[in-house]
Amino acid sequence: MVSWKAWQGSRVRGTARLVDGLAALYRPESIAVIGASDDPDKVGGRSIGYLDEYGFRGNVFPVNPNRDTVQGIKAYHSVAEIDAEIDVAIIATPAAKVLGHLEECGKRGVRACIVFSSGFGEVDEAGRQQQDQFVEVARRYSMRVLGPNCQGVANMGTSGIAAFSTCFSTNRVRDGAIAIVSQSGAVAGMLSDIQHDRPAGIRFWAATGNEADVGVAELVDQALQDPAVRVVEVYCEHLKNADLLARAARRAAQAGKTILMLKAGVTPAGTGAAGSHTGALAQDDAVVDAFLRHHGIVRVQSLQQLADYAQVFASPKPASGNRLAILTNSGGLGVMMADRCARAGLELAELRPATRSALAEYLPAFAATGNPIDVTAELLANSRLLGQTLTVLAADPGIDTIVVALGILGKGYDVEQIVEDLDEVNRTAEATLAVCWIGGVEYGVEELVRRGVATFTDDAACMYALGRYASHGRQRELRAMREEPAATGAPGLSAWTGVASASGFLSENASKQLLRSWDLPVVDGHLVQTADEAVAAAGRLGYPVVLKLCSAEVTHKTELGLVCTGLATVTEVRAAAESVRTRADEAGVDPVEGLLVEAMAEGAVEIALGARRDPNFGMVMLLAAGGVHVEALADFQLVFPSASRTEFLEAIRALGIHPVLANYRGIGPLDEAALADLLAAFATRIAAAGSEVAEVDLNPVFVAAAGRGVTIADALIRLDDGGAW
Repeated sequence: MVSWKAWQGSRVRGTARLVDGLAALYRPESIAVIGASDDPDKVGGRSIGYLDEYGFRGNVFPVNPNRDTVQGIKAYHSVAEIDAEIDVAIIATPAAKVLGHLEECGKRGVRACIVFSSGFGEVDEAGRQQQDQFVEVARRYSMRVLGPNCQGVANMGTSGIAAFSTCFSTNRVRDGAIAIVSQSGAVAGMLSDIQHDRPAGIRFWAATGNEADVGVAELVDQALQDPAVRVVEVYCEHLKNADLLARAARRAAQAGKTILMLKAGVTPAGTGAAGSHTGALAQDDAVVDAFLRHHGIVRVQSLQQLADYAQVFASPKPASGNRLAILTNSGGLGVMMADRCARAGLELAELRPATRSALAEYLPAFAATGNPIDVTAELLANSRLLGQTLTVLAADPGIDTIVVALGILGKGYDVEQIVEDLDEVNRTAEATLAVCWIGGVEYGVEELVRRGVATFTDDAACMYALGRYASHGRQRELRAMREEPAATGAPGLSAWTGVASASGFLSENASKQLLRSWDLPVVDGHLVQTADEAVAAAGRLGYPVVLKLCSAEVTHKTELGLVCTGLATVTEVRAAAESVRTRADEAGVDPVEGLLVEAMAEGAVEIALGARRDPNFGMVMLLAAGGVHVEALADFQLVFPSASRTEFLEAIRALGIHPVLANYRGIGPLDEAALADLLAAFATRIAAAGSEVAEVDLNPVFVAAAGRGVTIADALIRLDDGGAW
């Protein structure tokens, strides 16, 4: 290949103006390096060296006021001297000079800048204010800025490496179907190195740093628009622009692509480290987890798992089910893989009679034709045995995935033939194929990786990756069942603001009136003022009844002794009314709206249902085992209002208390369907209410026997949007 330096020396190619700054970052055709160094090992010199080494065919403009050439290329004393279009300008100068360079780039019409320099928002408030100035300059000139404190971007499809990470010199990064987008430059480099030993290469690589302007979500969305990209690996410590990430997730689903994410900063220690790393703020990890799950973003727990999952998810074959066939040369390895099946969410496929008969034609008489299938040591004598049995399994429509588990293929095995057969089936079969190669000849693993076969050297990693792939396909089907919310929903809430407390809370009576206006199943009751009125209300409702204080100033009445249940006589109701009034006076509760007298709700199990507006992710719903011990039990699921009814049912079945719902002693199954209906109706109303509602707490919700419904027994609503979970 002719060096791009020699090719560029004869002329400067003008480039067509790219659509926007993000597109320029993703696929630059001309790159300026401000602070360019003649030393290819220095930060300001590495990208120039990489562009040469990898064969970039675009324009490169080193900018250094003290040099006429940099690494053999004509240098410019300033950006203003460059008489050509500039898609991207790298800024690799001391922090104090960055703002001035951004201003120069804006005036020059540069589409996007990458700021390598550090010492900004990750350091202190003064640095954060400087970052804000970056954004002001960028907006003024319609220019995008990546960084600061970042290691840049690279597009291996064009060899446009505007980055200084050493990962591009450690191993030669090859083009492929993976995009890596990371808030940490070092982690992005680690992922690149790990990916080197996996089948799929890397199309796009980005380290976003402090994200003063361009962040993870936008680059993920940009990468998904590249037809070559099938999987985006993401590492982040703080999720910004949740709406943009949700949009990217929808794009991925529509295109049959996948976003994998390792979200760090989970523990207090990790959150503190993230803050010092990129200036990230704390986020509730349970809400993050629910958000990712809701939008089909697959969360992983380690860098290795990120790369393991990527090689399965990069397959162009859609995840069609969880029925698995295991083909092995080791009975012991087959047993271990079978054991992991259920734990990974997979099931051993039931082989069709025709499949078992066909297998019997090839396998030795002493080999079983069940699943797992053990080809035994006969593979030593018959090198085509693996390919023959694989072909039979691939023809069985009841098999979604085939795992070939091979152990200790050493002297005597025709490894080349085995690799050929695996490659052939991987290319031609409809079923997904994965190989778990443990021990033996390294050639087999290396060659399978080179040919693009998903290959693992750990049985657990293999099974869990396949299990997640299958479950992702199932969840994608559920997400496709979601319906757009109806235009009508909750009526305006302006009429309720006048009765809210200073902190925005409605009293229990007002909360329940609002819920009734939403057509939700609320227990019958009456608001009264005196003991005589309480007795009269109880008579209308029928005994037994519940009596409790009603005040917008008291959110937890039970702890103050302001709730009396199971009142079965006139005497008990009168005594309870007087007692609750006295205790309220002693506690200094003011104002008091009155006393609530309510029917005893029917139901065997208490559930809690709530919603709260998260500052990052919007309205989030909580489903939990309810009652006074809801916080101590911590048996909960978080879901989003746009979930489908089927997804609400799955959330109910994921609760630890679900076995009780499924078969309550002496009653049988409880009304799970009515609970799912309540979730769906509540979700519709809370979504329609928008920002007018900040928080809703329905606890308990009583679940009765199947066919007898559910009842909301207590409710608390806050209208002012000013808090977070």
